[in-house]
Amino acid sequence: MADRLRDTEAPQGAGVPQGAGAAGADLRPRPGAALNILWVLLGRQDKASSRVRGYWVAEALKARGHAVRIRHTEHRLQYLSLLAAARTADAVIFQKKYGRYDLLAARVLRRLGKQVFFDIDDAPSRTRASATMQRAGRMMALSSGVLAGSEALARLARPHQSAVHLLPSGVLLENYRVKTHTPADRICLGWIGNGAHYAGDLIRILRNPLQRIGARRPVTFRIVGACGVQELYQAFAGIEGVALDFIDQIPWSDPGAVADAIAPFDIGLYPLSQDPFNAYKCAFKALEYMASGLPVVASGVGANAETVLDAETGFLCQSEEDWVRAIETLAGDADLRARFGQAGRARAEQHYDVARLAARLEGILQA
Repeated sequence: MADRLRDTEAPQGAGVPQGAGAAGADLRPRPGAALNILWVLLGRQDKASSRVRGYWVAEALKARGHAVRIRHTEHRLQYLSLLAAARTADAVIFQKKYGRYDLLAARVLRRLGKQVFFDIDDAPSRTRASATMQRAGRMMALSSGVLAGSEALARLARPHQSAVHLLPSGVLLENYRVKTHTPADRICLGWIGNGAHYAGDLIRILRNPLQRIGARRPVTFRIVGACGVQELYQAFAGIEGVALDFIDQIPWSDPGAVADAIAPFDIGLYPLSQDPFNAYKCAFKALEYMASGLPVVASGVGANAETVLDAETGFLCQSEEDWVRAIETLAGDADLRARFGQAGRARAEQHYDVARLAARLEGILQA
């Protein structure tokens, strides 16, 4: 980490997923090549993965001239409606859906000659439960192809499916306001997400570094999505020099509310423990920070290592010492925060813009 902190220049384009919305992609609608796409989403717009990999991409595909319909299958009778709607579809995409009725629907649709794609941006099971992993594997095998949100997920899919397409999660850039960085006596360290799921990672990775940093300089630690988790409040309460600004919930489907929640951040934090579930995460928090013009300090786990350019758009950390040095270096240097933030925003625009990923998906569906 010390060597990286001395040299903040890194190779341009390092870590860019090949074929994944690269700069220079043709973003113009393709006349005469319209598709009828049916999307079966796991959740509604308040669920992050469905909003990011479903609703946002669907709107971008509509802008390219395609017809896109969204379905939710929350009980078994809705699968009959799904099969009826699929009669006119060129492609059906199941987003993280691999229950018994999803498998049955996919099997029927394939027999009817439909293209069926399985989209995944998380490990199928947090605990690697064998029954869940087997169902996900069967869904991959039944599909015409798998849309994998990270290289790790692509590797997971390849034993089951030969047509695996790397399609990282994207960010809707117009939803985020770019930060203007200025010197400040107290900076804001920010995190956004589902605190109920990530409380353990936040406490294990950040508590000791914040104790050390707070003893040297005053900072604010802002968590958006604390979800009322008392362990979070208790773990970070009373740390010298650290003011807490915890928000339990916001209207997640409201882009203005998300932008307002991130606006006070000076540095975006993304701690992840090295475990079998986190290894498949798709770095969306890092993308939100980058879209907001923020430097990112993240664990080098999962797609973080592909998305965040170390010493160019932020710092990737392994040890407690890494976290302390990265945060202190950025906290004391507004120009460095601005430079990393600008580079992160440019990287998001060039490689993770939803419009570019929709163009990539269009090519996959038309192939």
